[in-house]
Amino acid sequence: MAANSKTQQIQGDDNKDDKFPLASISKIVTTLWAIDRLGPDYRFQTKLHVTPTANGSYDIHIEGSRDPLFGRNMSYFLLSELNRMKITKIEKLTFDENFLLAWLAEEKPMIGGTTPKYSTVEQQASVVRATLTSSFATAINPGYYAILKSKAARIGVQMSLRPKVDVRTVSFVKKAEFQKSEKTTTMVLLSSPLKNILKRMNNQSNNYIADNLFWNLGGSEAFNAYIAGKMQADETDIVFHNGSGNNEGSVAKPVYNEATCETMIKVLYSLDKSLSAKGYELSDVMAVAAKDKSSTVGGYGGVMAGSTTAKTGSVNKAKTLMGSVSTKNGEIYFAVLMHTDYDKSRSDWGVASQQIKNKVSQLINQNGGPKAINYTEQLPLPFDKYSYLTKVTTITTAKK
Repeated sequence: MAANSKTQQIQGDDNKDDKFPLASISKIVTTLWAIDRLGPDYRFQTKLHVTPTANGSYDIHIEGSRDPLFGRNMSYFLLSELNRMKITKIEKLTFDENFLLAWLAEEKPMIGGTTPKYSTVEQQASVVRATLTSSFATAINPGYYAILKSKAARIGVQMSLRPKVDVRTVSFVKKAEFQKSEKTTTMVLLSSPLKNILKRMNNQSNNYIADNLFWNLGGSEAFNAYIAGKMQADETDIVFHNGSGNNEGSVAKPVYNEATCETMIKVLYSLDKSLSAKGYELSDVMAVAAKDKSSTVGGYGGVMAGSTTAKTGSVNKAKTLMGSVSTKNGEIYFAVLMHTDYDKSRSDWGVASQQIKNKVSQLINQNGGPKAINYTEQLPLPFDKYSYLTKVTTITTAKK
């Protein structure tokens, strides 16, 4: 199914009003919801309450912001920042229920795996405490850190040569129970803008980021209310169980997000409109074929290369692709949902993927051929040059 961005006329086959499994193109719906609710420039603010103790040590309490991209990369940046602040010894490291930490948030198997969902605050706190103890409070991986430091320099962020922080104890303290002393200084650690986080999510097809954003925004009940108001859509048009498109059921009885092709075209149009209102484009949150090399469309060539902004999707019974193509006849939104009642093998996925590429290439050629997008590959990290630890009293409310 396709629609011209100017005329908004939707064209498709006889199944355009039938719901099909979306797989990871679900993440574009999650992207739209996050952009509409928070704005593309929104930053998660993780606060550190720092209290000096004896012998040059500090007590630090982390007041979380439910930043969905707080993993190894953000942790290494924080360690670097603590050393810049001359903090090398922590007596007591505490954190509250809003501090999410998954060390492998941007790495396998977390990217494409099942996102941990905790039934109690205590269960989540136990996992976070274990991660802080076993990973954050131990020696950094020098090779990994060197690569991150090099990437950071490319976006104008300076990091310490090799940070080291000794942590004596780690424990959970509820937000309502934490109390500052007269000696406490509060600092804030800003995430990258939301659009960068979404770009990373869609480049990697990262389930962990997508699911946590979906839960942060209120989950299925809040989503149903949002999509009904946004698009006058109901369960005959779209059904969502999570933010990633991953299986929400069991292996025997899988449950997937579903929507009609027409609904997904409307999602693209709405996302493009919401972004352009803030001066951004789809390529600021989605991958560009052959330009974003490390993305799921990084290897797409031919007429799609440099002209197609898209998101892929794969689950055992579906192969999907949605996005926009830049042609001589203008920008065209498209959504291709291929589905079978039989479990798909990797070879089946390969055949379906090629069929989808052929359909999109044909769409481009039928509209005068490709028109290259003015785009340079972005490097979306969980932090940027505005993320340096800063005392709360100096923080401005202006968006960066």
